[in-house]
Amino acid sequence: MMGLVLVLTIGAAAGEDTAIDVFFAEFAKKRDGIVTLRARFTQESVVPDETLRTAGTIIYVKPKRIVFRYDAPDPIYLIDDLRVYEYAPDLAQLQIYDLEDNPQTEAFFLGFDEDARQLRQGYDVELLTPEDAAPGARVVRLRPKKDEEQEAPFQEVTLYLRAEDYLPYRIHVVNDAESHVTIWITDFTVNQPLEPGLAQIDLPEGTAIIAHEQGVERVGAGGKRVPEAGGPPATQTAPGDEKASTP
Repeated sequence: MMGLVLVLTIGAAAGEDTAIDVFFAEFAKKRDGIVTLRARFTQESVVPDETLRTAGTIIYVKPKRIVFRYDAPDPIYLIDDLRVYEYAPDLAQLQIYDLEDNPQTEAFFLGFDEDARQLRQGYDVELLTPEDAAPGARVVRLRPKKDEEQEAPFQEVTLYLRAEDYLPYRIHVVNDAESHVTIWITDFTVNQPLEPGLAQIDLPEGTAIIAHEQGVERVGAGGKRVPEAGGPPATQTAPGDEKASTP
């Protein structure tokens, strides 16, 4: 009897792995042609005794840059591969720091990046079928794999991916037992030219730049745009430019 249970358990796990393999193959295929993305988002952050609501614009460009432009006066967050730029206009201050180079860092791109291989290295992946998902959507839950040397960025994140291109239209992040964040994403524009500087941050004269907690630099006359170089051009598009509709 125990042998039968063991065989059934192994068979179920193998079937789940196959389904996940198929999903990630589809994911890579659907994302291959996406070069630029612009969308609106609203965010609800629930913490003990308070619920915070914000909104803004998400920008994504290949090879690996994502920008969260919160509506003023809230900050701008830009992640360029492993480097983070956090700009607070009300403080006239930009902080720059680096993320850890490990598979769990991939989660900071929240399902926008096309290469999902690192996700499987850093996270346990589960495919879900919740009743409130949009027609044809795929729903993926990620839980950090245990690593005694690395602190996980959250307990779990659930990505709701729209059917046509597997771009996330809803993201739910559980930080701990008392706090979680939900992001709703709408008004997708895919593979359309972006205004110059939209995938960067424009710093006015006098802005304080604190890089890696090592002193302060002041932006000089005429201002400065960061990152200065190394990223994809904001006007880059892919063959078959299209505007994608909201699910």
